[in-house]
Amino acid sequence: MATLLSILILFLIFTVFMAAFFIIAVSDAKVREKNELYILENLPADISLKAVVRYNIGRPQGRFLKMKSFQGSGVLYVQGEQLFFKDILGNEDHQFDLKSCKISWVENKINGITNAFKVVDHDISIFFYIEKGLFIFKAIEENASTSALYVRLKELRKELKKNHKDAKTTE
Repeated sequence: MATLLSILILFLIFTVFMAAFFIIAVSDAKVREKNELYILENLPADISLKAVVRYNIGRPQGRFLKMKSFQGSGVLYVQGEQLFFKDILGNEDHQFDLKSCKISWVENKINGITNAFKVVDHDISIFFYIEKGLFIFKAIEENASTSALYVRLKELRKELKKNHKDAKTTE
């Protein structure tokens, strides 16, 4: 009887810890989604591309062991000739010149983490990807896949360079 009671108590303690973990994860996801939607709603009207992304800055994307697959999330958008990144916490906001920054695809087979693309300028290197595996909540409809966003950014960059080159030849 004592063994059965101790097993039942252990199971109850395990269930309480799992429930607490799940509640924390759900509330964190809700807060993150609320902040992302707030940023999306307050973007300027003349943007040509926008997406909700997860990000890593610098080396964490290439490490074999890491605590989590991303540092945070935010919104990536293009306005004119600039690529803007707004972190939902406001800590890592950055502006890239779309004509001069480098955008490259990063295949990532480490820890089963998703593929990403990297945007680099003289100040910073940021890895971006779109998470499609939201476990409970609907994904924000703006988002395409990581590869589609990467291709679209490359196309915009190519258009800007072509327009800039055409403007120079007409002068």
